[in-house]
Amino acid sequence: MTIQNLLVELFVEELPPRALQKLGNAFAEALYKSLSDQGLTEPGHEDIPRSIWVPFASPRRLA
Repeated sequence: MTIQNLLVELFVEELPPRALQKLGNAFAEALYKSLSDQGLTEPGHEDIPRSIWVPFASPRRLA
């Protein structure tokens, strides 16, 4: 099985700067869990391996 990249970007209203890192991590974690629950991730990696996803957050977007 080959691993391919997936970019999901969510545009939002202005987010508080102090919460950006926490919101970015929560978004990435929820997205990965949802994909995993639907069987769209590599089997055996259901425990959210942080080494394979990189969250990003700015005041107007989460990715």
